[in-house]
Amino acid sequence: MSQRFQIEDLVIQDASGVVFRALDTETNQTVAVRRFFPFGANGGGLQEDEQIAYHIAVERLAAITHPALRAVIAGGCDPVDGMPYIATEWIEGLRLEALAKRAPLDPVDAAKLLSQALEVCELLSEVLAEEAVWVETSLQSIVVAAEGTGRGFTFWIAPLKWLGKNDGQRGLESIITLTEEIMGWRGKIIADQEGRGLGGWLKWLRGTARTTTLHQAREMLAAAIGEEAPIPVKRLVRQAIARPVVTARKKKPSRWPILIAVAAASAALAGGGFLLVKRSQTARAGMPEIFTAEVSSPTTEAEAIAIPPSPAAPAPARSRERSVAQVNREAAELLASSRKLDREKDARRLEIQNRGNLFEVADGELLLEKKNSEVELEGRLAQVRFSNNGKGATLYLEFSTTPAKDEPRGYIMRKDLTAETNLESLGKFVGKNVRLRGKVGTPSSQRRPEIEIKNLAAVHEVK
Repeated sequence: MSQRFQIEDLVIQDASGVVFRALDTETNQTVAVRRFFPFGANGGGLQEDEQIAYHIAVERLAAITHPALRAVIAGGCDPVDGMPYIATEWIEGLRLEALAKRAPLDPVDAAKLLSQALEVCELLSEVLAEEAVWVETSLQSIVVAAEGTGRGFTFWIAPLKWLGKNDGQRGLESIITLTEEIMGWRGKIIADQEGRGLGGWLKWLRGTARTTTLHQAREMLAAAIGEEAPIPVKRLVRQAIARPVVTARKKKPSRWPILIAVAAASAALAGGGFLLVKRSQTARAGMPEIFTAEVSSPTTEAEAIAIPPSPAAPAPARSRERSVAQVNREAAELLASSRKLDREKDARRLEIQNRGNLFEVADGELLLEKKNSEVELEGRLAQVRFSNNGKGATLYLEFSTTPAKDEPRGYIMRKDLTAETNLESLGKFVGKNVRLRGKVGTPSSQRRPEIEIKNLAAVHEVK
């Protein structure tokens, strides 16, 4: 491993890890190599038994071949700190987000995307012995492969997605959100026949997301759009496994089995490019080479398509070491910057607490931490409008005329409007500094905190 991957570029670093693009010198192909932090940037790596489990998981996923998955090339754990890393193929293409912004997907394409997502999740659930939506379902994480690659929609898994203990993540709610986003149905009432039958399937899934299985969802989707029954998962496994592999056996909940699935699944589905980083090598002192990897997706879709990395010949050892040293310095700087931001957030949290849970519009990320709690949000009100061109079921109080997707706002359901609390009475606050008081929720998007307005007294002007 120490000689196989040649670093070419630092892609990104965040709280979950660092990502680089690399050249696989054995195949002369561009790959993504990633080292991630299973317990946060300040947490440790995997323990001995966890490392064994991780190696087994990587082997299982390296044996899987599926057109909607990124192939796993290699993986392991840093011998010094136990941090896991993974190398996967690099997929060139466009993020689904770029396509969805132009127009909703054609129902045929949408059905294919959803069918593949569910199929991949059931396949991985069988191999990893854990029923879950293993693929990342955000539009920016799904890639539509470039023409000529022979690939279609491709998925990857957020490696730390299943380390949390929130059981709410284990339903199919994320598939509901994905369907609404690709079809442009968010916040809309959909008839059963819309989307060539997808509307009826979505209505069914909304009512059963927490209790239905992946296979049931696949069966219902096929029936709704008039397709044949889906391939049984056992056959999927036989088709996907390139060599014999024993599926994981369920055990009592513990820290490391989830890590297997997380790390392994991230390997199988990890998007874009990853890179192996030599952390230290002192040949004169006889020190062993230590490599780390980090997580990321392709730099940008445009770069991935327009500027495919050329397989350059390996540089001389001395210049390669300088490049690695430079990359490691950049990674250290990024980590220091991340820690600085954490300190700033802690200071801001204390300030907000001292002000009696009074937040400002710029505190959206911190507001999400107060979900289901009573708070106050202060800012200059820009507009009051109904959703869906004035005909929707929700009245929004927004602090920008074109608010970002994660900007906080207030809301009141149309059914809860009264003679006192209505569009006219709330519209009088537009252009003024106001405070909204209510419980924090995320009814329209998990990224956007929204304050529930119960009555006119929950909104008052700040002089």
